[in-house]
Amino acid sequence: MIRYLPLIGLVILAGCAGHRSLEPGSRATASPETADTTGTAVAVEQMPGQDLTLDHVTLADSLVTQDPDRLLADARLRYDAALAALERSDTTSARDAVDEVLGLLILLSDDQKHAATPAQADLLRQLGLLVDRIQDRHRAAAEVRGSIPRELNRRVTLQINQFLKGRSLDILKAAYQRSGRYTPMIREELAARGMPGELQWLPIVESGFKPRAYSWAAAAGMWQFIFDTGKRYGLRRSGWVDDRFDPHKATPAALAYLEDLYGMFDDWFLALAAYNCGEYRVLREINRTGNRDYWKMRLPRETRNYIPKFLAVVHIIENAEKYGVEWPETHHPHLFEEVLLDKSVTLQHVAEMLDMPQDDLKALNTDIRYGVTPPTGYALRVPLGAGSTLLGSLDELPESNFRPPPEVSRYRVRRGDTLGHIARRFRTSVSRIRSMNRIRGSLIRIGQMLRVPGRSYNNQTWVGQGPSYGTPKNATSHTVRRGDTLTRIARYYGTSVTALKQSNGLRGDIIRPGQVLRLTGNGIGGRGTVGSPVTYDIRSGDTLSRIARVFKVTVAALMRANPDVQANRLRIGQRIIIPG
Repeated sequence: MIRYLPLIGLVILAGCAGHRSLEPGSRATASPETADTTGTAVAVEQMPGQDLTLDHVTLADSLVTQDPDRLLADARLRYDAALAALERSDTTSARDAVDEVLGLLILLSDDQKHAATPAQADLLRQLGLLVDRIQDRHRAAAEVRGSIPRELNRRVTLQINQFLKGRSLDILKAAYQRSGRYTPMIREELAARGMPGELQWLPIVESGFKPRAYSWAAAAGMWQFIFDTGKRYGLRRSGWVDDRFDPHKATPAALAYLEDLYGMFDDWFLALAAYNCGEYRVLREINRTGNRDYWKMRLPRETRNYIPKFLAVVHIIENAEKYGVEWPETHHPHLFEEVLLDKSVTLQHVAEMLDMPQDDLKALNTDIRYGVTPPTGYALRVPLGAGSTLLGSLDELPESNFRPPPEVSRYRVRRGDTLGHIARRFRTSVSRIRSMNRIRGSLIRIGQMLRVPGRSYNNQTWVGQGPSYGTPKNATSHTVRRGDTLTRIARYYGTSVTALKQSNGLRGDIIRPGQVLRLTGNGIGGRGTVGSPVTYDIRSGDTLSRIARVFKVTVAALMRANPDVQANRLRIGQRIIIPG
């Protein structure tokens, strides 16, 4: 099933540093039409010297007329109405009026093949500022937890001087320019969580605000998540998609991680240090020395420089005149909508259909790994106004038969390693490691970097190179093999040990080779048959009450189906069973 999302909470164009004054849009004075109760367009007499108002023009008229000048004039009227509603502190009416303005701009953009005129661009900029004001008025002010001290010691000064040198300054300016795409969204998240606003500049140190950044340590995306940490905070990876590369998905995950670290250490310097090198390293240092002063800790070299770099960036941005830095104008946030696809298509074919550069489409969908959407469904982002064009031509798009290649990992040889040990660790063969690295004998050196088989693609998720059951995950039964456990079987079929026991009348965990187990309601991510149990992975912000409300079951039923789950100790990524 294909559904069209007319507007997804789009990040609107605030874009540049500094504040701008809001000027009401100019009022249209063209002779309007309106519709009577039967839907027939009738002329409305306009009194001399009287401005056209929303009482004279309805949105339905605008949608029927579709004259570009008329649409733009109506959009400005509704923008003025939103301003007036906000002045009355009526945020609901202001939001409704903004939504109407965006609806009209979608029509304009669609008629003009998505190329905005200067007048539309000006209205969009004003609209972005207005949306920020509505959010500020509507959102309850959250108390900021803690603060980031403006240390300016020798280590910070050294990093400031490094940033101000030649090419380093050019790199810093380029990162600042890219930041405009994402800082409005990051500021919104920080304010909602009550976190210091300076954290919006942390991606400059992490990735230079590059969504597709990838480090030598296999950290990915603008916030540089490694796979395990990303998975812990709800970022998924498949052969087609990696959420770590999507700033709109990775930002809430990164801030949730920082929030948890601050809750652990009650100090933003220690939280940031743990974000860089891991909480275990920081806790070990505190436990070993009893010291909680970041500046006196013996941490890895990268972590010792991490916070001075971040503070240097903050100092330069906040004191640009003092350091003689002229910032370039920042990029505007992307304005997009989403279309839910139910088949695999290439971004190249979609870009050709929308008559837009493929690179622009990739910039909206940075989480797509190989330029092909997954066959299991994907919410594709397209420029605002292009959704209806794509939706009307989906049947013409050829379905892709692309299958992602197996992954290759890198492993650094340690003292005592042999090819046999490494092969067993990665569940592969010595001959394959030799072939991938062009090794003739068995000699390897400490510190040598080897290419080894990583994860291979199986169905919709990346799995290890271990043995597979070779049975469809939607099977109704499973024959127990030697080495099987209930935990292993439940994990493979996307169900729980409790559900397996209930379905097969098992009291303990003992199963025998040859025994046939019945599988009911198995499925990944909450998909199953009607009336049967399904599974659900805990996401950020979930509570048992919220999950029960969404799936229309009681909290008591959830607790009975998941006896090991504690309501106050839910973990992101934790899988629970939803009773039928």
